[in-house]
Parts: sequence; C-alpha cells; structure tokens
Amino acid sequence: MSEEFNPKPETVLEPSNELDQAPTVPDTQVESEKAAQPKSDKTPMWRLLIAPAWFLLGVLAGLGIFAAYTQYTAKPPIPPLSAAEVKQASRDGFMEALQEMQAQSGGGGSQGPQAVDPNAFAIRDANVLGNRDAKVSIVEFADFQCPFCGRHHEMVFPSIVQDYVDTGKATYAYKHLAFLGPESVYAAIAAECAADQGKFWEFHNFLFEHQQGENQGAFTNDKLIAFGKELNLDMTAFEPCVTNGATVSRVQADTEEAQKLHVGSTPTFFINGKPLVGLKSPDEFKTAIEQALAE
Repeated sequence: MSEEFNPKPETVLEPSNELDQAPTVPDTQVESEKAAQPKSDKTPMWRLLIAPAWFLLGVLAGLGIFAAYTQYTAKPPIPPLSAAEVKQASRDGFMEALQEMQAQSGGGGSQGPQAVDPNAFAIRDANVLGNRDAKVSIVEFADFQCPFCGRHHEMVFPSIVQDYVDTGKATYAYKHLAFLGPESVYAAIAAECAADQGKFWEFHNFLFEHQQGENQGAFTNDKLIAFGKELNLDMTAFEPCVTNGATVSRVQADTEEAQKLHVGSTPTFFINGKPLVGLKSPDEFKTAIEQALAE
C-alpha cells in the first residue's frame, strides 16, 4: 500500500524561467497595440444621449407638422356669408371694422375704453334686462365665441341678475362685438333674429352654454337654426332671418359703436359709463356696482 505513489527525487521538475517571465515584445509593437485598443470601455454619457435626443426632436417636429396640417386642412367647413350679407358688409365697411377690432384685441395699439355718458349707448329694448329707470346701468360688449365671455356668463352673470337686476337696482344690456370670426357673426345675427320674437336672452344663454371653441362648427347656420327649434321659436320667421343675415345691420352698429369707444377685447363692461375690462370675479364686479350705487 505504501508504494502507490513515491516519485523519485530526480523526477521533480524545477520551476522554469519561461513560466516566470513574459516573453519580450518590442516597444514599438506594444505602443501600436495600445493605440489600436479603445481607451475605455465606457462611452461618455453625452454620446449616449445624442441618438435619443435626435429621435425625440424628430417626433416633436412631426407632431408639430401634423398639428399644423390638421389645423388648416381638417376643420369642419364654415358656410360662407350670404351674397346679400357680403355686399352689405363690404359697402358699409363692416369687415374692415372687424379686422381693426381683432388687431386691437391682439395689442394693436388701442388706447383702451374711456368713461362715457351712460345715456350715450344705443340700446335695443329686447337686449335689456331690468328696469330702464334703475340707478345703475350695465352695458356688456361680448362675443358669443369668447371663452372669457362664457366664463362671465357662467360665474358672474347669474348673481348680478339676481342681486341687482331682479331687485331693480340695475339694468343689464348686451351689445355685440362679434370679431372672433365668421361664426361669431352668425351667432350674433341669430341672436338678433331671436330678439325679434322676444327670445334674445333665452338664445343668448343657449349660445354661451354651447360654446365649443372658435370657428369649430358649433355656430354654423344649420346649428343655429337647430337651436331655434329647441327653443320653440317660430321657424317660418327665424330660419330665413338667419339664412339671409337679415339682422346683420344691428351687429354692425354695435361693432362700430365699440370701435368708437376703443373697446378692443371681450368682455368689456360699462357700469354707469365707467369701463371695466375683462373677466372679473363676482366680488370684483359687485364692488364696481356698489360704488356706482353709492355715487
């Protein structure tokens, strides 16, 4: 058993110098091999971000182009003004007035509205709420497509009517500044057609409750006629009035009046002739009315 493995001393191998020492390589070869190898296995972070950044930029550019294309090509068609309406508008300079009002609302240099005689406004009876002999008169210039006018109608108007108009302290009159596009004009014309049947305020409320953006097809003539049916108007009178633009002269007169008063945005109010511009909170609006009552 003791003879299983007993190497003789002479069979023991001595360490070899070949294992202890690496083979000598010329210096020039080492340098060339180092140059051929990458300096680091890690790529700088800014290089890793280049490709995703270009991809994201391409996506954003594509979305922008698509949005622009959709904006200018995919809108619902807006019916043209009737021939009679266009002729009248061109003859009386109505379209030029609308364009000037649009420029002013965008910061085109309007000096802003000034205080005026509260009795100087041309007010149609159908467009007024309250006792005309009330101490305070409130006159609003608005556009049925204006989102701020819509917010005023929703947030402020009901409490003003309840607290001041219904109590006999103030009158409230609406005047058109229909300058946000064709559908603003169509809506104003239709509201005046409803006024001929004593339903201006019902139609006024219905329009603000059905806002859907500017010139997006919410206030085409067909839609406005459908609104008239929902409000049980006499359609034999209402439909041709809307289609023919029979009341455009009233919208024109209000717009020209706003222009003379330097009203450049909607909503703009005159409380006893003093201007109040823009959407206000109920408290701000009531403060202005209380000041007028105290004078």
